[in-house]
Amino acid sequence: MNTGKISARYAKALYLFAEENGKESEVYEEMKIVAKSFMDVPALRDALKNPTVSKEKRKQLLITAAGTQVSDEFKKFVDLVIEHKREEYFQGISLVFQDMYRKKKNIITSTLITATPVSEAEEERMKEAIKTQVSGTVEFNKSVDPELIGGFILNVETYQLDASVKSQLRTIRNSFASRNSEIAKQ
Repeated sequence: MNTGKISARYAKALYLFAEENGKESEVYEEMKIVAKSFMDVPALRDALKNPTVSKEKRKQLLITAAGTQVSDEFKKFVDLVIEHKREEYFQGISLVFQDMYRKKKNIITSTLITATPVSEAEEERMKEAIKTQVSGTVEFNKSVDPELIGGFILNVETYQLDASVKSQLRTIRNSFASRNSEIAKQ
């Protein structure tokens, strides 16, 4: 069966179950932590696929990957996934669940990447600028990447504004390379 379909079906089932119990926001936060755990610890995926790892150990791995305090809905869902031997799809399930939640709650994701940490005032100014351009709640994330040299990269959903020094230097370098190749041809 298609990996995407399996992930989508399980994510939808979890969303409906969590919503029915009024815990969709809690489960959303847990699924964000799970997705980050899969990104930070690639060995987690391998451990879940390993047939020598017991069901109980897999359950503990997934619960631990979701943080220190997890909801009963999340625990029950983990039991269901393990019972049906679908734990290898858990990363996909967590990502699809987050997408579903964001669509239902009209949440726009935004990421600001800067070369140095930004002040709270600058962060608030950027959030407000985004809020004026979109309808819905803005989920704002930020990170620091010194390789940008200066400036910033702003991602809002699928759109990207790259105002980094690194990008500008790359553009200048490509322009020089292009002109040099034209001159060499003459």
